[in-house]
Amino acid sequence: MKIFDTLSRKYKTIKNPQVNIYSCGPTIYDYIHIGNARPILLTDTLIKFLEFKKVKVNFLQNITDIDDKIISKSLETNKPEIELTNFFKKAYLKSLKELKVRMPNQLVCISDEIKLMQSFIDILIVNQSAYETKSGIYFNINKFKSEYGRLSNIKVDDLISKTAEDFFEDKNLKADFSLWKTTNVGLNWDFHKQKGRPGWHTECVTLIDNYFNHETIDIHIGGIDLQFPHHENERIQFLAKNNKELSYIWMHNGHLTVDNVKMSKSLNNTTHLKDFIQTYGANVLRWLFQTTHYKQPINISDDLLKQGVKFEDKINNCIKKLKQWVIINEAKVEEQVDEDILNKFDKYMNDDLNTPQVLMLINFLISNINKEDNFKIKILQFNALKIILQVLGFSFEFNLNVDDQIKKLYLKQKEHILNKEFVEADQIRAILIKEGLL
Repeated sequence: MKIFDTLSRKYKTIKNPQVNIYSCGPTIYDYIHIGNARPILLTDTLIKFLEFKKVKVNFLQNITDIDDKIISKSLETNKPEIELTNFFKKAYLKSLKELKVRMPNQLVCISDEIKLMQSFIDILIVNQSAYETKSGIYFNINKFKSEYGRLSNIKVDDLISKTAEDFFEDKNLKADFSLWKTTNVGLNWDFHKQKGRPGWHTECVTLIDNYFNHETIDIHIGGIDLQFPHHENERIQFLAKNNKELSYIWMHNGHLTVDNVKMSKSLNNTTHLKDFIQTYGANVLRWLFQTTHYKQPINISDDLLKQGVKFEDKINNCIKKLKQWVIINEAKVEEQVDEDILNKFDKYMNDDLNTPQVLMLINFLISNINKEDNFKIKILQFNALKIILQVLGFSFEFNLNVDDQIKKLYLKQKEHILNKEFVEADQIRAILIKEGLL
């Protein structure tokens, strides 16, 4: 399949039988919001498709449980950092379960790998890619002036200009970023005879370096808001240590807007993922993200949410009608699939995960299945639809086989309606709704 690479600004092809993927995880000082969920579901859709294609996937994700925001929340709530991070980690894992994502092969808390980060930083100091001051340890941007900024397409001279205002604290250059922060505030560790904690940009790159054995990974995924400085700083550290690229493909998803205003905690227009799922469900969120190509921004509006609910209803109604058809016609449900439909699905997904085109295919299938009189064709198309929806991560009750007792109830209800015995029909109707037949 071909995927757009942010670094080269070109499409690249993935053909490997095994694919190594890294995606930045959350900083667990609060519940994650639906903007955080977009890269999660992008990663999940990609992995589910690759595994559908029999590609083995090794997926690593971090959980940032050391951060200034966590310290601030701890001081604000008068709760220990560890208590906060344990609580929000459980909430994050609960959200992943509700989204029914394919879990990472390794999900690593940063606090569990401090020594690993210290060793990584020491290597950068030895090869003069980093330097130590009283306030901490910083990356030496000037040594990599020709490389730094390529991922974000920024002008390095604007960042490292040697004017007076560019000097900050005891750094050589304003653009030099922190690998290790000297501090005794919050959780800290001994390193180079001082108390401190790792910098955010070093956390992710250290995990990638270690867990993928210092080799270039296949795909690095994250939101466009992380492209600079986070991913830029990850890349340059890996390059400085290993003299090779961190990732073959950098995959960035667009940001979210709410009524055309960018989603931001500072603007107080974010929606917690747990609240969205409780109100609309995971299927609506997946549909919402897949209506737009992952690289493009999404504007969330009431109208779009209503369309998402209608999409879910269309699928459920299609399944209900098929179940009814099976009962009335005493039909046998076969397992054959419309291969032409799956080939179209494969073509669209191989084209840089073109999920908007796939959703059009889904709508076409629903319409066809509802109109088709030939039961065999209905089932062939439904089985293809089922596979497509499952690969995209949607969760529906796809089983068309109905219990004999429920079949009898359904036929009895039809008989009551025919005889205008509406009270009796309504009594059965409640049971049939619960069983997903009406």
